[in-house]
Amino acid sequence: MANGSSTKSLPQGVRLRNGAIQIYFERNKQKYNITLPHPASAEGISAASKIRDQLITKAQWGILTEHDIAKARGESVDEQYVIVGDGVLFQEVAQKYLKHCESNLDTKKGYRNILQKHWMPYFALMPIHKITTEDIKDIILEEDFQTAKTLNNCLIPLRGVFAAAVESKYITENPIQNIRNKKVQIDIPDPFSREEMSALLSWLNTNLKGKDHFYYWYYELAFWCGCRPSELIALRWSDIDWFNGTMRISKSRVRGVEKNVTKTHTAREVYLNDRSKIALKAIQELNLQNDYVMICPETSEPFFNEKPPRIRLVEAMKSCMIRHRPAYNARHTYATMLLMDGVNPVFVADQLGHSLQMLIKRYAKWIHGDKNKIEMAKLNTK
Repeated sequence: MANGSSTKSLPQGVRLRNGAIQIYFERNKQKYNITLPHPASAEGISAASKIRDQLITKAQWGILTEHDIAKARGESVDEQYVIVGDGVLFQEVAQKYLKHCESNLDTKKGYRNILQKHWMPYFALMPIHKITTEDIKDIILEEDFQTAKTLNNCLIPLRGVFAAAVESKYITENPIQNIRNKKVQIDIPDPFSREEMSALLSWLNTNLKGKDHFYYWYYELAFWCGCRPSELIALRWSDIDWFNGTMRISKSRVRGVEKNVTKTHTAREVYLNDRSKIALKAIQELNLQNDYVMICPETSEPFFNEKPPRIRLVEAMKSCMIRHRPAYNARHTYATMLLMDGVNPVFVADQLGHSLQMLIKRYAKWIHGDKNKIEMAKLNTK
């Protein structure tokens, strides 16, 4: 075992060179060859294998630093580098959690990014049973999350990791159970008025030429059916029931990934009115040979996301000098128009895929139509 040619008895990625132990590995297209200050003994080789695993883990999560490499070489650095002790590492439980997480691929990718950016730099190589509630609170303060919503979102996969640790009996007490979500201010919907909607549709109809004119029909349907953008771009002609005048909304499309569920995991039938029927028939004439209702004019393929139609509505808002709002607010516009016209809130909730309680919570100010203005006028009478 005194030379580098006898490798069969050595752990993977460990070799002997000139009486010294060297570890080597490649991650993220970068090669690492590190000579360690350990003796060429069984104990030294075992330690080298563990150090290699630790460094590979950091490289995988994008947190390997020159400080770590220098410490492994035995160079004089500060003592913040911690050699992992016994116990299952946080990163190992995190990988297990992501593997078995039942969320869709897009959500799992988001969870992985959150773990890598916010939690792995601190916890990756710590035995999970040694992580305390105070450790988590300290990191929350150090990370300085910009909004309460961002923090709450980042806590979701962290809770999942510790729940997986409890389930696997790696820990008996969950250190995150006393970490509460921050309160988030819920903004009220900001719909377009009927006049604004009419101006936007008129501009789109007049100014979009050729294949781009498709986007006029896209928004004619969006304003008059109340579907989410992710639902619209997942819509197929087989979902349209022309005889009964309905659309079946049971899918969504996010970043090019088809999901067999809506945002609320509830399928629904959306009733079409005259304007939404006309829009659908116009779109059908443009896309006779495709299964998808919405086909991107630029690519002749189903939409990857809702950015192309959003760009057109932004252009229309600027040209019409209408205050900017997200294109998603076409859905809010549909809901508030129905409520202001006195349509039964139960029907509106069904159309949107909301519970009645959620509809009332979000759209209470529009449920009474102009009665609110009448009540306010009473305050001004002497």
